Amino acid sequence: MANKLEKIVPEDIFESGDLKILICYMLTSLGEPLPATELSQLFHYEGIANYFDTQTAIDNLLNGGYIKETSKDMFLATEKGADLSHTLKDSVSAVLRTKVYNAVVKMLARYKAERDTDITITQSDSGYLLTYKVMSGEDTMLAFSIMLPNMSQANELKDKILKDPKYYCDSFINLLTEDISFKNSQEK
Repeated sequence: MANKLEKIVPEDIFESGDLKILICYMLTSLGEPLPATELSQLFHYEGIANYFDTQTAIDNLLNGGYIKETSKDMFLATEKGADLSHTLKDSVSAVLRTKVYNAVVKMLARYKAERDTDITITQSDSGYLLTYKVMSGEDTMLAFSIMLPNMSQANELKDKILKDPKYYCDSFINLLTEDISFKNSQEK
């Protein structure tokens, strides 16, 4: 299976310019600034392009005005970049477009979850207090804390939650509300 996937991505993706188109497509599709290091790692792990080629392509796009830096290491496609991304359909295979789209969706979900999830660990006399918060902008949507005996267990739980924060949020809400009947707020 791995050999089949490797053939989806052309060997000369960097030289052909398709990598630049894919980066613009990704940034245009998401519509919000993303870190260049995240893009490079994602393309590397998905087998689309190596980390260094992706970083070089990002630098070239920045210098060409196709993307702009909104803050340190955070990039967004410009109008020129959005125009370039529209050439994706003509220049990149449907299989590779699908692979990139799926990678974009995965990255966005992970990035949003990390941005909306706040986990802190503080030491106390009793152990280590892990506090998990799900944020929506400045509002706290859900928060809970759990005391753990040592830092190793606190870090292990933190990593476990960060792998799938939506699961833990949904599970906690379901657990707390399973026997509650929600009626229209106007009913008395």
